[in-house]
Amino acid sequence: MLKKFFALIIGIVLCPFCVFAQYAQDWDMRVRLVDTTPTVYERPYSLDENYIDKKMLGRNTAVLFGTGIATMGFLYMMPTSFTNWEDDDEGPFEKWWDNVSREPVWDSDDLFLNYVTHPYAGAIYYMGARSAGANAMTSFWYSFALSTFFWEYGIESFAERPSIQDLIVTPGAGAFIGEWFYKVKRGIVENDGYLGDSKAWGTFALWAMDPITEAGNLIWGDDKPINDSFSFSSQPTITPTGRLGYGMRLNFAF
Repeated sequence: MLKKFFALIIGIVLCPFCVFAQYAQDWDMRVRLVDTTPTVYERPYSLDENYIDKKMLGRNTAVLFGTGIATMGFLYMMPTSFTNWEDDDEGPFEKWWDNVSREPVWDSDDLFLNYVTHPYAGAIYYMGARSAGANAMTSFWYSFALSTFFWEYGIESFAERPSIQDLIVTPGAGAFIGEWFYKVKRGIVENDGYLGDSKAWGTFALWAMDPITEAGNLIWGDDKPINDSFSFSSQPTITPTGRLGYGMRLNFAF
């Protein structure tokens, strides 16, 4: 029951986002004047200064919401031995309310999930705001809001109760890792995308440290028309046996 529910939710949420991604670039190119405002990576490093690009922050948030829901769907399809999520026949909204209406718990996830993947996720949330020009404190609260209300008390609560470790570790450790990511990314950007002498490693590092912004630049970037280089489509599907599923198609032209 819950697997069908998540497949449907993923399709409903991501489909409009993907349609918007495909056509937003052409519309943007037609109506926007040339913007010479320097990006945060072209400004001096600062922990305190805010230069928020509201359009980029909105794009990054849209990508974070889409990938977060897709990640939740993927994890829900994994065996409970991997996620440690409860598996029962309770309705999805009943289960969500049951989970969020009780106090958080000390979860039994392994060390890798609690202290590697969650701090990394917090750093990704943090970079979503930092790369859009937010200062360190604003980026922390952005990460805190996403990890707490969107993830722990949002879509993950359809599967389990909020976790004490995740509520603390994700935004807390994520902020320190995220600021380090930000400094390293500044160096790569200042070096024209090279990490050392390698452009390939520079590109890999940028995607590893800030995949949300890089994905947003790929979808909405101004380097070349998106319809000439990139297309993405998604839709819910029904298998011949009548089971609900979800399909995605990604195309690149080089």
